[in-house]
Amino acid sequence: MKSMAWLVVLVLSSSLAWGVDPDHKMLVRYLGPAPEKYLPSLEAQLAGPRLGLKSVPSALAPDATPDDVAKEARRFACDMVLTIEISDASGRDKVAWTLFSPLETDVRAKGSVEKARPDWSAASDLYWLFLGDLLAKEVGPTARPWPQPPVSEKETFVVKARPGTLVSGFVEGPQVVGSSGELTSILELPVSVYLQGHLVGWNTQAVRVFVDRPGQEVTLDQKALPEWAVTVDLENFAFPALGGEWVPQGGRLMVRARLDQYLGGLSFAGRKDVGDSAWPVQSLPLLTLQVGAAWDWSWPEDQVRFYTALDLGLRVMFPQFKILSVEPVAPVTLEPVVGWDYQWTAGQYLYLEMGPTLDWVTDQEAYLSSMGNNKSSLHFNVPGTPLYAAFPFQAKVGYRWAF
Repeated sequence: MKSMAWLVVLVLSSSLAWGVDPDHKMLVRYLGPAPEKYLPSLEAQLAGPRLGLKSVPSALAPDATPDDVAKEARRFACDMVLTIEISDASGRDKVAWTLFSPLETDVRAKGSVEKARPDWSAASDLYWLFLGDLLAKEVGPTARPWPQPPVSEKETFVVKARPGTLVSGFVEGPQVVGSSGELTSILELPVSVYLQGHLVGWNTQAVRVFVDRPGQEVTLDQKALPEWAVTVDLENFAFPALGGEWVPQGGRLMVRARLDQYLGGLSFAGRKDVGDSAWPVQSLPLLTLQVGAAWDWSWPEDQVRFYTALDLGLRVMFPQFKILSVEPVAPVTLEPVVGWDYQWTAGQYLYLEMGPTLDWVTDQEAYLSSMGNNKSSLHFNVPGTPLYAAFPFQAKVGYRWAF
């Protein structure tokens, strides 16, 4: 007899679920208290033998628009949306529900009911039973057909940007925008793509796009980079220097000019040899006028950028701080540089540059004699040339303002 009873239950359950489309998928938008308690029991009721529905919980905020809900439903290939809102009604639960299709403007079904606060041990079996008959009418064999969202349909998607922009984020890899300013890609809808654009001289804002309809377009936000910059730095963390930079047409090439001065700088060496009241400063009657060029190897969107440079300098001295003249022993400097800068906000950079200083020496004996007392660095000749290199390398840390 028990076997017969179980057989009857199985047949009845099968007959109740018979005719329900197994491909139905429901987006559940829950607006109420304690979702960690209410939602599992609701999902269990939807997936039970009475309905047999697959469900996906919505992740949207309570103030999301109907268009946002429809997009989320299509994103997860849901052909129906169930909205549940629970509010307090004098110590009881007032449950309002709405059932609709993301591809239709009218509501399929809605209603409300007051229920006692659930006993959670029996919630999945009892609390949501009232929805069973109501939803079965909408998903059963006699219900009006539900339109299916477009899933895995290949459609065109157009990205608009300046010609030459390299756009990444597609399955097939990075693509270049042609002379028309448009890039057409074939996507399987619905799909979410994260687009990053790169174009020398232009800062391209990355954007995430949810593509859910044919012929959808997006225009990348691109702003021209500033061509001019002013720099302030400390050479060897001691002597302040001032410079300027010009980037023709916002490209990778950068023309530089700077003034390195040694008339005043910080000095923390040999403090034991001076009085406690002495200021930690040093002064040398020397200036270096530099011009040069640099090449930026990074994209404008990179927060940390890498560049290389070559600067040519002329040393000018002030004997007794009175007479201006070219330094006679090593008048010319050549500085190959590697640099990194960090953009902490638009147009504002912190940078570090390092590289050797190559002195063009006209009087080798005088040069070596003058360097003999300098114990902080080593100087050696580049074989076959009048150039002498100093070690350790020069270092500059500074601030760049681009405008």
